[in-house]
Amino acid sequence: MVDAVGLNQKMLEVRALADGKGFSSSPERIWEMLALIHTEVSEATGAYKKGEPNEHIGEDLADAIVRILHLMSALNLDAERLFEEKMKRNWERPHKYNTVRGG
Repeated sequence: MVDAVGLNQKMLEVRALADGKGFSSSPERIWEMLALIHTEVSEATGAYKKGEPNEHIGEDLADAIVRILHLMSALNLDAERLFEEKMKRNWERPHKYNTVRGG
């Protein structure tokens, strides 16, 4: 069980909602959960391309965050720790991560 702080608190909230609304978090759904994250990001991309208001784009991005946190809960991951470790590694990387265009 993860400590209910930061992203983990939100992850537990998302999991409670998913469970309460009957959305399975079973291992058989992992591939589907990954695809649904992609769908939400694609919807945000389409909304941006069409010139829709930022609020609409943000709603699609928030849906992606919810789906990511649901998947992380299904995988029993510590979202807060992973986020903090990833940010630390990214701060240690060189400017634009030594690429021409950056990340």
